[in-house]
Amino acid sequence: MPLTIAQQEQGSPPVIAVNGDLDLATAPELVGLGTSLIEAGATDVIVDAQGLAFCDSSGLSAFVQIANRLGTDSGRLAIARPNPMVRRVLEMSGLIDAFVVTDTVADAVAALEKGSPQQP
Repeated sequence: MPLTIAQQEQGSPPVIAVNGDLDLATAPELVGLGTSLIEAGATDVIVDAQGLAFCDSSGLSAFVQIANRLGTDSGRLAIARPNPMVRRVLEMSGLIDAFVVTDTVADAVAALEKGSPQQP
């Protein structure tokens, strides 16, 4: 399934909605948008992962690359609304604690504002 990536106009922090397969062919697009947002001044970024149908190691690498870029400025990456498959991939890879992972976008915004990771 092709990946569609869209920045949602919800203010700060920016929200990137992803739908489809996040894999070797599509991960660079997500990294590119995340990098653009960071270069434009974003200190935190939220990925709305509800629509992800598939996420492989390249997708995980994309999340890590964005988080690393944010980490240089003490920012964080939040992954909101991961479906059970995405949550399982994050858990199995040991990366679930590397990001703020929440059940809703609103919870991600609140967790980033508080400055502490929130796990459901």
